[in-house]
Amino acid sequence: MRIELHGRQPCHYQLANPWQQPLGRIAEFLRPILLDPQTYVVRERARLVSSNLVGVGRNRRIVEETLHLKELEPQRRRELQLRSLLPAQERLSGAVCSLVDSRQWTGSFFHWFLDCLPRLIAADDHSRRRGETTRLIVPASLNRWQAESLAMLQIAPQRLLADRPVGRGGLAVERLIAFVAHRWQRLGDAPFDAASPWALQQLAARLSRATPPSPMAQPQRLYLSRRGVSTRQVSNEQAVLELLEPHGFVAVQTEQLSVAEQINLFRSATHIVAPHGASLTNLLHAQGASVLELFQDGHGVRPDFFQLAMINKLAYHHALCPSRGPEQHIQVPSEVIANYLARTL
Repeated sequence: MRIELHGRQPCHYQLANPWQQPLGRIAEFLRPILLDPQTYVVRERARLVSSNLVGVGRNRRIVEETLHLKELEPQRRRELQLRSLLPAQERLSGAVCSLVDSRQWTGSFFHWFLDCLPRLIAADDHSRRRGETTRLIVPASLNRWQAESLAMLQIAPQRLLADRPVGRGGLAVERLIAFVAHRWQRLGDAPFDAASPWALQQLAARLSRATPPSPMAQPQRLYLSRRGVSTRQVSNEQAVLELLEPHGFVAVQTEQLSVAEQINLFRSATHIVAPHGASLTNLLHAQGASVLELFQDGHGVRPDFFQLAMINKLAYHHALCPSRGPEQHIQVPSEVIANYLARTL
């Protein structure tokens, strides 16, 4: 059974100030696109097989909504289908939805919020329609921000099922609730990783309702530092800060903050300067801000946070900076910061 939550969505994003910078894959979004409907499926007596928890239905067909794209070779598909015929290691009653990403990217802050948590929309819709609690498969060891986000979304601990090895026969599930990761388009001509504004706004609204305003004054001009991360740091960060701090910018390491603290920080921000990285996931909560994203030329210009900025109607700017070594640390030219300040302050 397939349930439609939201119809096809037209999007047409505009990049106001490209500064003659390379557009990379952002160029794919600068045309009208039509996004897939937001749907999920309910499969009775399905299996979840392999460590990636790929769904297989009673008819031995792969449940495509459990895949990351359709990146599964025919031989691998046959192997998983055959596994579904073996005795199950465990049987799960009732409705079950997996928040574990098929690429095993669940431990990434970005993928947790962009690819995993939106599946709660389908799980909770099924619970309302059928009057049964949908249980959720989550990582065996939840890290701090995973646990915080689930608590903020009022997911009761008894709904959680820890991910574990499933053996060759996998898990037999009475009812599998599968929601294709909302930013993987399959039907039309939209870029494959185009995000659904509707799904992200649903998630952001739930998190916002759970986050009371901070009693503390918040800095409005942010520089998001990656000094606590091993890759894609700004190697001349002190020089960058010397240009930004006289204009009221404050350096922040978001990994040191709770989820609620990050939400409040971005709610209040008017300007955000950051190297490309997971901290920009918090653009989900920004309102009316101006953004400068600093890309590493070895990593390329990517459309993920551009989309978040467009969905929240933010003023988005980007620059491609030279990077070096396997860590892709970048050197930010001073004129990039000077141009941004001149255009936005």
